[in-house]
Amino acid sequence: MRGVLIGFLVAAAAAAGAALTPAHAFEDSQFCLAIREMTRSAADVGTWQDRVTRNDGIEISCERKLVHFKRYYNVSAGALQGPWKERKAQEWEGTTCNRSLWREAIDNGWIISATLTTVTGERLWLSCLPGGRAFHRAIP
Repeated sequence: MRGVLIGFLVAAAAAAGAALTPAHAFEDSQFCLAIREMTRSAADVGTWQDRVTRNDGIEISCERKLVHFKRYYNVSAGALQGPWKERKAQEWEGTTCNRSLWREAIDNGWIISATLTTVTGERLWLSCLPGGRAFHRAIP
């Protein structure tokens, strides 16, 4: 299932690479079109990325320059103790924020984020900062 996400990101990079070349400036409309096409073909809502993370959809708003992933995190309440939020932010940074496709969009004002909803109902928001860094916030 993790292969689905990796395949998704590889397809995104290929689609964006076709739309965005080094000789051209970043264009929001081309990026948005590429992301919409890529996600339309992915159609993996409800599939499990790994044994604990389910894809619950993606929200794309070209006007707001937003790409927001929704995930369900199915681990025991005991696993949600300690620095699990920091670990998830580090994972998000490595799998999303450091990817050239997303970094270029972020550097051009796009918000690339995700919400993790846990089995206990706790919600964690993850987002990328310019330069490839990630941060997190608990959603009350």
